Formats: sequence, C-alpha cells, structure tokens
Amino acid sequence: MINAFKIFGERHTGTNALSVFISENFNLKMHYYDYLGWKHRLAPNYREFSKYDTSETLFIFLVRDPYSWLQAMYREPYYNHYRRINELPFEEFVTFPFEDYENLISMWCKKNDSYLEMAKWVPNSLLIKLEDFRENQHEVFWKIGKFVASKQENCIQLNTYINGRGHIQNQDIDKNLRMHTLSESALEIINKHLDWRLMTSLRYRFLDNYDE
Repeated sequence: MINAFKIFGERHTGTNALSVFISENFNLKMHYYDYLGWKHRLAPNYREFSKYDTSETLFIFLVRDPYSWLQAMYREPYYNHYRRINELPFEEFVTFPFEDYENLISMWCKKNDSYLEMAKWVPNSLLIKLEDFRENQHEVFWKIGKFVASKQENCIQLNTYINGRGHIQNQDIDKNLRMHTLSESALEIINKHLDWRLMTSLRYRFLDNYDE
C-alpha cells in the first residue's frame, strides 16, 4: 500500500505546488532530504535507490516545457555561484555553464532523462507535466488517486502559484508560467542543444518560432 510520496523535479517545475496539492488531497507522508536526497537533484540511479524500501512510495517526476522553463530560470535562476548570471543576454544565459553541467539546456536534458530512467525501475511512479497540472488538476488528482487508497472524495484545487519562497496570488500565475516570444537566434541555440529523443519521449515539440 502506498503511504508516502517523493517528488523529483527541477526548479520552476511546480514541486512546491504539487506537494501542497497532494498534502491537501491525500493522506500521504512526504519524503524529504533524508530519503534519496534533494528534490531538484539528478534522479538516483538503480544502485542508490535499490538500497531503500521503495515499495510503499509513489515517485512523482515533474517536467516542464524547456522553452518556458529556460525563461523562468532566466527570471530567477536560484544560482548563488554567479549572482549576475541573469544579467547576461538570454542567448548567453542558456549556454552559460551552470553548476556541474555544460549549460542549462544540458541540465534540463540530463535530469529529465534520469527521471525517465528511474521511473522504469521503481514499483510506483508517475510523470506529470507542469502544463497538465496547470490546465487540469482534476486529471492529476485522478492519476495520483489510482495509486492511493485514502483520498478526498472531491479534488481540492490549488488556486495559487507557489514557489520556493512562498505563495504568489492567483492573478500572477500566468506571469510566472506563461511563455513569451523567443528570438530566432535563441530558438536556434536551444534547439541545437535539445535531445530530440527525449523531447519525443516527453511529447514536447520543437519550436521554430513562437507568437504569444
């Protein structure tokens, strides 16, 4: 029986919002750092997570469209090693070395690929797109509910956007989640670094141009 959940997802993918949503709707314990580490990390490999009892945990992997995610990171990169990183032009920002990755696009690819790999091996897993959670929380409630015996009769929807520093009012959700127009040069750079196989697996499409 599932009695706990563990979320993995990059910054700006809704990990805080989904944690609150699950806590409101399901009687589940949330695993923290002491259980397989930081939620924003590269997903643990088989050798690491096989040391843990995973039979009673639902692993949820959160992903977000790379184009809007990169823009969110540009607004707030949560990167203390170089505090002026988002003062770079966007085209330089997306290819600037980030943590121990070649660049942010590489990090997006490698972390999401690690989520898909871990999901193959753990007994209970669910991949959720932030876009789907934003559009239809009832559908996400139903998907999680298939794994869980104890839940609310009706979905309690989350009406505020939540980031790592607290709540943002409902009217600002679009400001934080929407995607804005990207230049042709930015799109060319991003597409050059994206993994087409991963994009296909996650059912995201490559953009050649984007109009608001």
